[in-house]
Amino acid sequence: MTRYRALTNVLLRYDLRDWATLIFTFLFPAGLLVALVLTMGDSIEGMDLTGPISANVMAFGAAFVGIFAGATHLALWRENGMFVVLRSFPISSNTVIAAQATAGMIFLITQALALFGIAMVLGMTPEATAPIALLPLILGFLLFFMLGVLVGIILPSMAGVSMAAVAIIIPLGMIGGAMMPIETLPSWAQTAAPYTPIYHMREAVTMPLIGEGTWGDVGIGLGYLVAVTAILTLMAQRAMKWK
Repeated sequence: MTRYRALTNVLLRYDLRDWATLIFTFLFPAGLLVALVLTMGDSIEGMDLTGPISANVMAFGAAFVGIFAGATHLALWRENGMFVVLRSFPISSNTVIAAQATAGMIFLITQALALFGIAMVLGMTPEATAPIALLPLILGFLLFFMLGVLVGIILPSMAGVSMAAVAIIIPLGMIGGAMMPIETLPSWAQTAAPYTPIYHMREAVTMPLIGEGTWGDVGIGLGYLVAVTAILTLMAQRAMKWK
């Protein structure tokens, strides 16, 4: 078994035994989806918002999984001394990042399938192109994963990392339109929204999932996610090597 596979298996086993990870990966986004659909799904007369709400929650859930997958293991390793142990093994920083990303992506795909199933039960009508929506979810996950790696390297404690991750993801979710329509936000937030990653995740997910929007929006969203992810990946790799 390669070092990459061994480390991935260790991380998966840890996450499957961690109740906080399971709750925030599966129960929290599922509860958010149900709550938003029940309270806002028919808020506009003659229009069913179940589909757009489902796309928004899927994007937000992917970002949530990403930032915590990137940050929490590093913070935990710093607290329990695992960083020192890893330095004594012939394992590269890229292998560590890849194993973390793989473990997190397995949770992401499982979460996306679960949310898709719940959305179908709640009344969402998916398009035949719905499987394509997985691409922006994966790219968004990787973007926030790399951001999480940077947070995990910079901050010295698990508590600090958790607080910082929440402080990053909740405002970005609000401004990006994942929790409420952008039209209802203050003017400054509406201006800032197109510059946020969750906004572009939503745009790139909505069209293939439920057929709302344009494929041009999908292309712009994917381009944004690829570019920002590439920048954050370079920063995370250098920070890991330095650490």
